[in-house]
Amino acid sequence: MKDSARETGPQQTVRLAIDCLTGDVLTAEALQALPEMEFTKLRREAMQARVDRRAGGSGERFRCAICECPLFLSRRIVGNQNRWFVHDGRHGDKANGCPWFEGRHLAPEQIKALIYRGQQEGREHREMKDFIARWLGQNPMVQDVCIEKTTFSEVVKGEWRRPDIRCTYRGLPIVFEIQLSYTFLSDVIARDAFYRREKTFVIWVFSKFDICRAAVADEAFFNRRNLFVLDAQAREVTEIRSALSFSGIHQVPHLVAPHSWYDSWATQPVGLDDLKFPQDTYRPYFFDYEARRQEIETAWIDASREKEKRRWNDDVEAYRAAATRLLNVNAHGDGERKALLEVVDRLEGNGYWHPGYGGLRTPYFFGYHGVLSVLMSIKEGRPISYSPTLSVFQVIEAGLRSGSRVGKHANAVLYLWAYKIYRPQVTQKNKRWLSNYAHEVKRSLENREATYLRDTSLDETIELIFPELQELLAGPFGTRLMFSDEDTSDASR
Repeated sequence: MKDSARETGPQQTVRLAIDCLTGDVLTAEALQALPEMEFTKLRREAMQARVDRRAGGSGERFRCAICECPLFLSRRIVGNQNRWFVHDGRHGDKANGCPWFEGRHLAPEQIKALIYRGQQEGREHREMKDFIARWLGQNPMVQDVCIEKTTFSEVVKGEWRRPDIRCTYRGLPIVFEIQLSYTFLSDVIARDAFYRREKTFVIWVFSKFDICRAAVADEAFFNRRNLFVLDAQAREVTEIRSALSFSGIHQVPHLVAPHSWYDSWATQPVGLDDLKFPQDTYRPYFFDYEARRQEIETAWIDASREKEKRRWNDDVEAYRAAATRLLNVNAHGDGERKALLEVVDRLEGNGYWHPGYGGLRTPYFFGYHGVLSVLMSIKEGRPISYSPTLSVFQVIEAGLRSGSRVGKHANAVLYLWAYKIYRPQVTQKNKRWLSNYAHEVKRSLENREATYLRDTSLDETIELIFPELQELLAGPFGTRLMFSDEDTSDASR
């Protein structure tokens, strides 16, 4: 009877793995649920540890929870249970005796031999290699094109590789490795490490795009979501351009909602002139997925902030309008008060809100004959919340003589500043009176008297509704800070 596991494909036998970095337990179910990017990262780390062990090291990324032998990660892209732990079979009896051991003992070299039945290389591999080399040789920017030339390490004595194609492009050493179905991730990792040590750029080339192949998925998610494919379309573009071109397949990020993304695949012709050559990875690429994602995210944030800023400005203006209705002598009622506070609720829910704007809710600011009514009267040049029979000067005078919890004349400096900024129409006699009053305020403060120290509790609220006063309110004049700094700025500046 045939083994059912062999008929249905690889099966998950290792149920629990120990994460050697954290000591945590990773279940087979959790492995299936990992995001693709995270799984690809872990798979590569586990395979890197396996490569290190093959070279005589002791690196481990995961261990079997029963036998404690090293594990690596394998997968297929279709069907359920498409990711699984695999024992490193070179650990002998200890692994073989594990009840979770898979029992597959074929080495990668044996699998390759079975695929090609002893052939040194496949026909497709040879054709791709010859095509790339031929067109590289026609590029005046490319020199020293070699096929399967053994490259000895200048860093590690005795280490060597035989890349499919080697050349120099604009002074940069480049190798092309053709990656077909038999290329194992461990082999890719080992070659990557070798070329990186040798400061040689490596381009892995596929014959077709099939994201269901593990090798394709591994490469895509490792190299900035970039793939180099030499398919029929790439060959046609090469002929048209008379320059080697690949089908550059890459993922494009799309933001559909805050923190909600999806990716699509796109294709573009890619030649050597389109590539970037990073010296940290020595993996050429043509599309920077993360940079594009960051660009989209930044643009979305900027647009959201701009939209929020527009809502903020609209609601600030709505507050002014609601305050004007509230402060009308004939309409100072509960309905208008409620409408004003509803605008404050909207402002408080905006990202531009901060506690300094809390004065918008206080009757001391917006109430009958409060700070808001005086400032609005000065700005509009007419009494607001006061009897229409009064003049603007009378409103100012009343405000100068009205106090707060800070002091009897705590708003005098504020109202004098507003008078100078907005310049409401008053008589010459009233101008002289206000000028004399301003000089008295200045003299008193310069003598370090507390009589006209201003109330600063509403500064940020006032700046919001009356931005013209912002610069003056930011200074020390009228506060105790001017006593220590000996600031002699005048109230009428």
